[in-house]
Amino acid sequence: MPKQKVDERYVVKQSLKVFRSKGYNHTSMQDIADACELQKGSLYHYFKSKEALMHAVIEYMHTYFTREAFKHAYDETLGNKQKLQILADICETQYFTSESGCLFGNLALETAGTIPELSSMVKDFFTEWVNALQHIFSSKFDAATAQTMAQDSLAEIEGAVMMMRIFNDRNYLRRANARIVAKID
Repeated sequence: MPKQKVDERYVVKQSLKVFRSKGYNHTSMQDIADACELQKGSLYHYFKSKEALMHAVIEYMHTYFTREAFKHAYDETLGNKQKLQILADICETQYFTSESGCLFGNLALETAGTIPELSSMVKDFFTEWVNALQHIFSSKFDAATAQTMAQDSLAEIEGAVMMMRIFNDRNYLRRANARIVAKID
């Protein structure tokens, strides 16, 4: 029996689960309607298209990471090693609770060159993550070195998430995060 009344946030949160599980290209509006216990037509009351819904999901997750993770990089009451550890812990919590890995990494691969607006939003997310890491590393290294370290650290995290999924072994991400935290010693 379809639900009678839900709000947009509920649709976004349910859609996040489906997109994480099935990916963007393999998710239909019917899949999302089923997850929300709505009739497919009811989804269009909230979002005009799957792309518009994915846009909202990206904004939701980007806002989450900004408020819950990236903000710690700029908290001057924390030590730099502590900042990196907090980011690592939040990253692990996010990726260990989802069998599907990184929504942004998966979406980047699925939409690169095909859906420019979504690709741009994914790029903005990763740029903010690099900027947060760069801010931490810039306390100890020159700007160019800090930027390279931040970019390499994010690439290491995303690669570790992929390996974690392939081999079903969380230690890939744990080790990557430990190496990144150790860079500030």
